[in-house]
Amino acid sequence: MEWHLFLDSVSRADHSVLSVHLGSCEPVLCTDRGVLTISCCRKFSYEELLPELPALQKSVAAFYRLPLTLRLVYDAEKDACTKEKTVFTLFEELSRKNPVVQFIIREFGGELIY
Repeated sequence: MEWHLFLDSVSRADHSVLSVHLGSCEPVLCTDRGVLTISCCRKFSYEELLPELPALQKSVAAFYRLPLTLRLVYDAEKDACTKEKTVFTLFEELSRKNPVVQFIIREFGGELIY
């Protein structure tokens, strides 16, 4: 919940582009040494946030009123899962998993026309 409040504060501080990139990130770990690790599931957002890390660290520390050090990591595994699927990819998945689509293909020769 507090992460979303932080994102709102970044957005209100006229850093809307940063808040959009931070929206694809989530805090995953905060050590007892004050290192806050934020995982980013979009490579583009990760790359855009890296140069802004010192400013973001100040914003995070001010918002939480704690001397936090920010660490940004890229989660390639999550990125692979969130890639936008094409119509063809979706149809292929449905034709393997969905019994209704399988029935339409088998009984009526259904195919994707796009």
